[in-house]
Amino acid sequence: MLTSPLVLLASLCAGLVQAQPTLEDLYVDNAPSSPRPYVIPHYANSHAVTVESQLYRFTVTGPSSGYTFTLMSTNAPGSGSLGVLPHIHRKHYENFFAFKGRFQLWAQKGESEQQARLLTQGDYGSVPRNTTHTFQILDPDTEMIGVISPGGFEDLFYAFGTNYSSDTGTIYVPKASTGSSSPSGSIMSKLQKFDVYAQNDFEPRRDLVNGTAPVDNSEWHTGSNELGAPGEPYFIANGYGEKYLNSEHGYQVIQPLVSPKQSQDTNHTISTISISRQTKNSPPSYTLSGAAAFEVLEGVLSIKIGDYPVATLNMGDVTFIPAHVPFTYYNEVSFTKVLYVSSGNNGVDQQLIKSGKSWNWITWPKN
Repeated sequence: MLTSPLVLLASLCAGLVQAQPTLEDLYVDNAPSSPRPYVIPHYANSHAVTVESQLYRFTVTGPSSGYTFTLMSTNAPGSGSLGVLPHIHRKHYENFFAFKGRFQLWAQKGESEQQARLLTQGDYGSVPRNTTHTFQILDPDTEMIGVISPGGFEDLFYAFGTNYSSDTGTIYVPKASTGSSSPSGSIMSKLQKFDVYAQNDFEPRRDLVNGTAPVDNSEWHTGSNELGAPGEPYFIANGYGEKYLNSEHGYQVIQPLVSPKQSQDTNHTISTISISRQTKNSPPSYTLSGAAAFEVLEGVLSIKIGDYPVATLNMGDVTFIPAHVPFTYYNEVSFTKVLYVSSGNNGVDQQLIKSGKSWNWITWPKN
């Protein structure tokens, strides 16, 4: 039986329509096994595992980012004990960002004086390689964002955690924390395979005053915080770091947390970007040589990636863009703030800084 030309043409057109990517294709429940554009909603149980009372979700993994970085969240109740044994990483640069709640972070490099900070929403702590560190979660509703470069560090949690799923979508499993303990020799050997080297002699200092120790040479929520020297730990309080204003397409305020100078060995940058109301016709398109991710901290972000339709990201949602894939983002509400992560040294944040100017405020001019 011969197929009429009209029927054949209709069939071909239907195939073309079906080939167009959809929002359903863009949104996923788990970070993919290879780099591709995707969006993961906040609290989606992406490769989620529990370790004691802590619930870890991995929105960007080693495989999904081409092993450039891992982006993860930790939700847990407050605890009177350390959340993890003191340790160092020899290969991985670890970054701590307070999404909500409170946690305490300790860091010490070699024989230098031990640093400690109480982190609240929007605060940041940098833990480069070979830095002894640990943390303690304090509030009942605390969420830490972790950025670890290079990617793949989540394998540690897969090995020692318990796979997690929930019918109710609870933020974490409501049970008391048992805290950390000194591992046995066999466990320590296994940890080292995942670049975790226990530092059992480390004693976290408890002499914090107004959320900081030492007190005599640190400004914490009282004065400006600078990006640290390469290889050294440092802390930046929310709004107290260096800032830049870019006014090319609406206003954007960029607050760098990690620049190419700090991440020379791991080749990543991290910034927060606060975005004024824009129109979808004005922002530029970016095509980067490295992978990138956005996590919405406040407001609503609109983003168009490749041929996908525009996605609308709300607070806590994450999107990942592989290298060499064009994308455009914009904001149609009064104020939107994102955490931006990029591999390489010429991501969106660095481009905005280069074409902007030094700025003293967390928001933009009125005109």
